[in-house]
Amino acid sequence: MDDFVVRGNLYELYGGLLNENQRKVYEYHVIDDMSFTEIGEEMGTSRQAAQELFRRADKKLKDTEDTLGLQSKLINIRERAVKILEHTEDNVIQKLAGEIIDGV
Repeated sequence: MDDFVVRGNLYELYGGLLNENQRKVYEYHVIDDMSFTEIGEEMGTSRQAAQELFRRADKKLKDTEDTLGLQSKLINIRERAVKILEHTEDNVIQKLAGEIIDGV
């Protein structure tokens, strides 16, 4: 998976664990695709400070995923639902598998 997609998913799952400044810098860099220079200017700090804040936020999200493994579990659930969808002709089961895929 693309690094920005992985980071976006981690942020969606665990972003609430970050403090306000960490959330801002993470959103600016991952979602808004801003450079650390632009982020520093936006936040009234240096490029280095913005980069370090991002690094700490990124580490926190990755460490949380390593501990809880929710993203890995959701990917596994989605993959299994796709297999169910591919191997059944039962309309009810297909509908339920589709809902799982859409919800994950």
